Amino acid sequence: MTTQEELLEQLGSAYTSKVVPRLHGFAFIPDNLLEGLAREALSEHWGNNHYALEKYLAVHVPWSIEQGRFTQRNNQFYVTAGHLQTRYGTPLYLVFQRLAETGRSPWRLVAAGSRIAAPELPTPPDIPPPPAFDRGAEIVMSHDHILGDNADRVPFLRDTPPVAQMCAVSGAIQWSLNRGLHLGHWYFGQMNYVVPLYLQSRENITRAPDLVAPVQVSPGSLLVRTVLEAQMAYPNARVAVHRHDQLPAWLLEGWVAFADRVVAPEEDLEESESDEV
Repeated sequence: MTTQEELLEQLGSAYTSKVVPRLHGFAFIPDNLLEGLAREALSEHWGNNHYALEKYLAVHVPWSIEQGRFTQRNNQFYVTAGHLQTRYGTPLYLVFQRLAETGRSPWRLVAAGSRIAAPELPTPPDIPPPPAFDRGAEIVMSHDHILGDNADRVPFLRDTPPVAQMCAVSGAIQWSLNRGLHLGHWYFGQMNYVVPLYLQSRENITRAPDLVAPVQVSPGSLLVRTVLEAQMAYPNARVAVHRHDQLPAWLLEGWVAFADRVVAPEEDLEESESDEV
């Protein structure tokens, strides 16, 4: 038998953006079980090598442990696969078994699916709400990451002076916040927001924005470390909803067109940047 304290110690610090390596350090995840989970779950597009599914589990498994939403027997413990269900509405579960070998992950995923023989089935973790914020709070931006290193993402602002660029992005963020267009988004180790930026046209807000900005709520301010192409936000936004169809159509459509063209979505660049600040 194990304890919540032991599992949390094995997981390591929650204050990290690199959640997939954190999950791999905690447990070995066989590819065939990840593939089987994707097949059994309600159909959705998880991207190349099921990248978004692995990101989803890397956030929800620690939430289950942190919230005490796990059961156990002998050398195994059980959690739900977040809020994933089969097409018939049956919850999906994960079974982790302790490994005795030193120098390896302390756990191994040994089963994943709807048919789990457990003495007591676990319940899904709560999705933490993003923090409240003052819509009039100052928007603080890291210009080098936003429009310096990533100038190719905003070619229509390339010849605009830096101060005007920052004003354009800040104004677009405020415009979307005032209309409630922001989405819950796992960012920099906790739930925050992603905000669509309509910089060239605002005639149809159901269409994909020019960019999106992950926004971190800080005391008295809203911190923006980078801007992303709209579809890059999908994996971190997916963890914040019970079902993928609860996300905006523009994000779903953009992700499907984008996901299979890359080895890993470029939003991981966002995470490496945030760790450096």
